[in-house]
Amino acid sequence: MKLKLELKNNSFSSLDEEHQTSHMNSLKALLKKALPYSFHERTNEKEDLKKTQVYLNENLPIIKWSKINETNSICIILISKHRKNGVNFFYDMVSRWLVFQKNLNVDLFYSIDFSISNIHNDKLTLMQAVISVESQKDLDSIEKNKKTFETELRLGILSDFHANRITEFKGLSNDRKTAMVQEKIGSLIQKKPNQFGKNIFSEMQQFLIMSRDEFKSQRDYHHISRIISILYMIRKLLKQKIEVNSDKRYLILKFLKTKLKAQSQEKSVLGVLVGINFLKEHEVFEEKHLLNAIKNFLPYVEIVENSFFIDKASKNEIQTCYIEVQKPNGIDFVNEEISVLKDELPTYLKGNVEQLIHPVFMPRNEEEIVKNMLVLSQQLKYVHDIPQVIISFDKQTHTDLSFNVILLRVLRLQDPSLKDLISKIKSKNRFIIDKVKKVGIIRRKYLKEANVFRVLLESSDYLRSDHSLDINRARLSVVEDLNMLFGEVRDYMGGMIYKQNEAYKSLQAILGQIGKHYDNLVEKFFYAITPGEMTAIVKPDILKNLFLMLINAIKREETRIKKISDFLFKQEINKLYIMVPIYDQNVKKKIKDKIDNLNVLSFELISFSLTAHDIEYLGYVFMNDDKTQQKIFLDSIQKSISRK
Repeated sequence: MKLKLELKNNSFSSLDEEHQTSHMNSLKALLKKALPYSFHERTNEKEDLKKTQVYLNENLPIIKWSKINETNSICIILISKHRKNGVNFFYDMVSRWLVFQKNLNVDLFYSIDFSISNIHNDKLTLMQAVISVESQKDLDSIEKNKKTFETELRLGILSDFHANRITEFKGLSNDRKTAMVQEKIGSLIQKKPNQFGKNIFSEMQQFLIMSRDEFKSQRDYHHISRIISILYMIRKLLKQKIEVNSDKRYLILKFLKTKLKAQSQEKSVLGVLVGINFLKEHEVFEEKHLLNAIKNFLPYVEIVENSFFIDKASKNEIQTCYIEVQKPNGIDFVNEEISVLKDELPTYLKGNVEQLIHPVFMPRNEEEIVKNMLVLSQQLKYVHDIPQVIISFDKQTHTDLSFNVILLRVLRLQDPSLKDLISKIKSKNRFIIDKVKKVGIIRRKYLKEANVFRVLLESSDYLRSDHSLDINRARLSVVEDLNMLFGEVRDYMGGMIYKQNEAYKSLQAILGQIGKHYDNLVEKFFYAITPGEMTAIVKPDILKNLFLMLINAIKREETRIKKISDFLFKQEINKLYIMVPIYDQNVKKKIKDKIDNLNVLSFELISFSLTAHDIEYLGYVFMNDDKTQQKIFLDSIQKSISRK
């Protein structure tokens, strides 16, 4: 009996008899080289067939090495069960990984699918590769690497999973890796058609096109596929949420731990995936916003170079982005660090979307300048009076902030000019002198000098976390420079500003790390308090308690599904704290009317109203130790928000 060979490639059916015979002869010749049994001679015993069957079952895949004549060419024959993409894997392994970090020329490559029908009908594949080896050094390297190479080849030819892992570890070309990502995404659609639609392919294409080659080469295809699929699901979920309520800010956050391969080394990184919707036309959320937010909670992390990806949907309503951060020396992120980001980032990011605005320009009012010069002149009555200053915001450009300064001083003998003073101080700020005038005299001897000039500051130095400009902090910088110039100045219109700044610093100090994490919200809260002068009078502890209630209310509202009017309160011996989320402006009006009708003394009550994460909050501190009055105040709030 003779082994019955059948060609299994569909393309052979279109060949004429001569070509089919040629391929069959090639197959027999290669099998004869690779197997210890003859396929040309008849066998007399059925045991021979069984012996062949057992041999194949026990030994597949079979690898046969041979050297061609006396040349430096090596022939490798591989016989295995058929596997899709197995031929590609064999070609890649032989040409790219037989010699470490060197591509070998494949002089001849041949593959054919067949079966042995009188043993079993499993589809088999035979592959042959003939490789030119340039030097004895390469031959020695092949011999040394032979055992490892065969192990990897056998594993990869039997399993898609092992083949992918082996080629990933060794480093696929980006074209091959892209194909594997596409195959992975395609399998997701087949396995989970209810979750993944065919439109994921367009988003996949966008991601692969926008990603640099370095990005794809350092990450395995599993990780790239996960990024694409998670970003797709984030966009899908955001669209569903927006359909329910388009007036609310939504943010979805996911984390992926992975390892990057570069120059035979691995380092641990944390991938952060973010989806957010925009509510206004000129809102911006980019790499700097996300990285600064992460560093706000983990200040020691750094961005992985070229790891940022951003994708905006049509009409600028939805945006997804991906970024990777790393710790010093590439050490792994622990669960506690990821938990901090999970808990704190959503609230922080929602409040730190940048709003682009046009530069501000306001023509200078010369009449007002003259009036202010006269006002300040009247403040200088004695020779030793310190300089009097009025500082006002002038304009904003893309790069600078400009302040107008009117400064009057008593000019004594040997006093240097303003120009000379400016040349001697070291400051980042720039001074532009507009005019210097003599506007009066003291004791018929000492002149009053009026100086009008502008101070220009770099706007980038005074950006808040949401990239709005902190004009108050910029103004303080101007005052500090003036104190350096003249020893000491009196900020004529800045007395309350000075007191408020002191109170604000005290609040930041008492809040500690919480204040740093929510710096923008702390500032909005502080300057929303009315009456404004109470911020400089009440103890920082009171403001701290009220702010912590605001944070709790924000986090509470983030987890609520329905918009229900509700409030938080905290009662102490001599104080009552109340925090109310406002969903209906009529409710806000009712609360304010009720409080006004109570005729509470101004020093007994502070309040604020601000919008955080698209919800307005109304807060009160009623400072009265009378329990009856506290109950009346609390009942007034309760009745105002009651639905009855």
